Parts: sequence; structure tokens; C-alpha cells
Amino acid sequence: MTAPAPLQAPDSSTLATALARDYAVQIDVAYGTGSAPEWVFVMGLNKVSPTQDITMQDDGDIHSGGRKSQIATAIGENLELAGLRKGERSPAYVPDPGIEQLRKHGSKIGYENIAHVRYWRTDEIDEAKEGYFAVAFVGSADDKEGLYGWTATLTGRGQHKDIVKPLTPIVKTFTLPAGTTSGTWTITVDGQTASALTHTITLAALKTALEGLSTVGTGNATVTGTPGTAYTVTLPGTVLVVSASGSGLTPAGTVVVS
Repeated sequence: MTAPAPLQAPDSSTLATALARDYAVQIDVAYGTGSAPEWVFVMGLNKVSPTQDITMQDDGDIHSGGRKSQIATAIGENLELAGLRKGERSPAYVPDPGIEQLRKHGSKIGYENIAHVRYWRTDEIDEAKEGYFAVAFVGSADDKEGLYGWTATLTGRGQHKDIVKPLTPIVKTFTLPAGTTSGTWTITVDGQTASALTHTITLAALKTALEGLSTVGTGNATVTGTPGTAYTVTLPGTVLVVSASGSGLTPAGTVVVS
């Protein structure tokens, strides 16, 4: 009689392996100002490592057969980051604002040391978090032939929340008809309309009007451009349909959305 074979795991050679680099990290550069979050990417990363430190206690007793019995009583949610100091030449060197915000927090004490950070996997793995962290930032420029690196240990404060992965923003340009002298126009975002927009509405006023729509929301629109001519608007990635009407302009015309 043949002995039963031990259970074997299936062949794993056909399984795909996730890449360590598929992370994105953003820091809120408006945190501490009382304003809505203003998220910027932390660039130059070569390490993103969410970690946990767990406090264990032995809840065994005299009836546990001399065995310990561990139970978790506290957990810390942390984030280890490392990268290279990067920036742009425009023409002078301008440090990456995300790295700079981390560095600034790391040079402070008390509540000024705390950073508001969110991070997520950019692949299909369901991992996306947002929370507050105490920051320890260390620069590394000790090799004359090396690159200027940095590490940041972000120690969690309280429980972090699961978030929906941010989507790529929608960018639309609204071009008013040439020769417009007066009147109003409208923008409709997923069925909700910002109306009575004057033909020379300021960038700030257009931003306020759009963020008054529930399909956009406070702090979720940016507006650039030239008042009275063309406006470029950035909207949340959840937006599906955007349109505009220039029927209230003088002379009436088509607002081109591109």
C-alpha cells in the first residue's frame, strides 16, 4: 500500500512578481497652515518601505503548560524612505518641493516636525494609506565621487487610514470666442454647472466657482491661463464629462474645450 503523499504547493514559476518600485508618495505642503491639503510628489525615491512595530505582551498563565502566549497590544505604522536630492534647473537649481518639505519637517521639533503623508501602490495591489508622521531626515553627501542622497524615517502617529488610490487629474483648456466683449458663460462638470461666469472672470474666481460643485470639491481644482482668453483647468481624476457653453456671451459663440 502506497503511503499518502504530503500536500505540495503548486508550481510557482508562472506567477508574476510585484516590483518594489511601484510606489508613489505625496506630502501635504499646506499642512499646518489651516488650508486644504496641497499634495506634491516626493521625487528621487529609491526606497519606499512601509513598516510596523508591534508591542507584544505575554498573556499566559499558570495553566498554559509553561508556554508563553503572545498578544499584540499596540502597533506603530511607519514609513522608511530613501532617495537622491533632486530638483530642476530654471536656470538656477530649485530643490524638489516634496523632498524639501520632508527636510523642513525633519529640522523642527514639536508639532512642526509632523508631516501629513499619503502613499500607494501604482500597480493592482490594494495598498493605499494616509496618515501623520514624525520625521527624522538625514542627508548623505560623504563621498566626493558619489551622489547627494537622503533617508527619512517617518514614525507614525495614531492609526492611519486606508484611502482610494488617487487618479491622474483631468486637464481641460477652455478657449473663449475671439472678439467677446461682454456676457457670461458656463462650465458643466459631470452634470453640475458653474454658471454666470463673466467673460473676464479671474483665475481665482473660476477656481472658487468650480470647487463649489460637488463633482469637483473644495481644494480639487487649479486654474491657470489668461482671463478673457483661455483658461486651463485641472480637475480630479474621477471627473468623466466636461463641457462649456458660450451662449450668454456677446457676441454669442462657442467655448472650445480641449
